[in-house]
Amino acid sequence: MSTVSDEREQDVPQSAQTSHQGKCITVIFNPVSGQGDPEERKKRIEEGLSQHGYTCQHLVTTKEKGARYWTEQALKDGVDLLAVSGGDGTVVEAMSALIGTGVPLAIFPAGTGNLLSVNLNLPRDVPQSVHAALFGERRRLDLARITPLDPPGEPTHFAILAGAGYDATVIRDADRETKNRLGLGAYLLSAFKNLRHRPVLVRIRLDGAKHRLRRRAKSVMVANMGMLQGNVPVVPDAQPDDGYLDVAILKAETLGNWLRLIVSILTRRLREDPSIEYHRARQVEVELSSPQPMQYDGEEAGEPRRVFRVEVVPGAVEVMVSRTAPR
Repeated sequence: MSTVSDEREQDVPQSAQTSHQGKCITVIFNPVSGQGDPEERKKRIEEGLSQHGYTCQHLVTTKEKGARYWTEQALKDGVDLLAVSGGDGTVVEAMSALIGTGVPLAIFPAGTGNLLSVNLNLPRDVPQSVHAALFGERRRLDLARITPLDPPGEPTHFAILAGAGYDATVIRDADRETKNRLGLGAYLLSAFKNLRHRPVLVRIRLDGAKHRLRRRAKSVMVANMGMLQGNVPVVPDAQPDDGYLDVAILKAETLGNWLRLIVSILTRRLREDPSIEYHRARQVEVELSSPQPMQYDGEEAGEPRRVFRVEVVPGAVEVMVSRTAPR
């Protein structure tokens, strides 16, 4: 029978409790991610692990102690496997602390969008995600490091996609209350409300090239993975382990452009649609004619920015995936 530790407030986990080899899994747990009762979610994780003879301890995130904080504490204690139960933002926060450590991450999806699960073909139900954590295989992934240049800001990492303009406005206006009520429908509602988002002039430098691309665009997205909410392949060629970033420039303005773009998405023919343009690079610098809202991995990213740089971090982290998961 599993004996599960209470939510812990102390800063440093006890090594006897956190070792994978010691039959106990450390789970960083975000209680406000997604929909549903967090206590029920916690119980399902405990039951799933106990079926394989494991116990777990939950390190519960708060405003003061987020996923990065708890990851750093777990690393100090020598964990050889770390799990996260939360949304993409919580998972990527943990990933950023795992870069270069060789400690694999298991994901128990609990967010609204769960884009990492979509892009990596991770199981979403608890029993299968627990099985992947314990008996799956490691997959090494790239991350992306983004540095705001104007206004300046601290570098941070993302795993899926960063965007400026229309896509970020859609995410900003899909508030928590609407997401709790409508789920993914909140993003669709926001997308329709913001169709009149004004395009801006953009200049994009790829891999330090002397000449920059100059475009008029609704959005500029830099992707490490290409699937968005609703399994929409906005950047279909983006792969999380190829050492490259893919840039998507969304130019659709008229209703006709949008209708054609929707058809292209549904028929998986985005590469042929003139309303969206793709490029590939290891480093991307984006300059916008006016500050635009930004999003990282489906989360609003603070104040609007005018200039930012993104660089790929090859093979940054390892994630546990099912052995049968396609790549």
